[in-house]
Amino acid sequence: MQNKATELFSDWADIGKDEGMAEAHSPAVNQILEQALSGNKSHFNFIDAGCGNGWVVRKVREMPLCLSSCGIDGAKGMIENAKRIDPGGDYHLADLLSWSPTIKAELIFSMEVFYYFKSPEELTRHIVDNWLAPSGRLIIGIDHYTGNPDSHSWPEDLNVHMTLKDADEWVQLFRDAGLSNCATSKANVSKKFPGTLVVSGDLIV
Repeated sequence: MQNKATELFSDWADIGKDEGMAEAHSPAVNQILEQALSGNKSHFNFIDAGCGNGWVVRKVREMPLCLSSCGIDGAKGMIENAKRIDPGGDYHLADLLSWSPTIKAELIFSMEVFYYFKSPEELTRHIVDNWLAPSGRLIIGIDHYTGNPDSHSWPEDLNVHMTLKDADEWVQLFRDAGLSNCATSKANVSKKFPGTLVVSGDLIV
């Protein structure tokens, strides 16, 4: 029987691995946020889908144009750590497939989350329909994809479900959810790492 990703990450949070995850993801996340906000001169609301200990929520909240910044995660230990670090922050322990924000966001971000869902299509549609403001952008980073062979063993290594897709399949998934300007790029590329796959799309209404 496979482990639930939320339980695995909650256990990791309990032993402090969330801090290492944040440090490891930081270079890619910084590049993704820079790409997402390039040229933006408007105020925006921000949601981090699968926020972990909330470090990206806090980072974006400090940006001058950010009106609100909230995080949601299904891992109890992660949200507990987020609230311990930042008692006044806006963090939600909930299932991403059923939760909806009170205020829709112009920027929705996610790092290393979507492929843990058996149907990332369902998650993307839910976010587009219920989270994303008109003219808003959904942008995600994923390291488990066909172009990163080292990641292909992760589901077996961790005994956790992961959905493996290539870049074109992720773009089509975003299009099918109703997004426009869908595209992929890479972040944090090195000689030893093909890079984090970045997928983005805009809600044009």
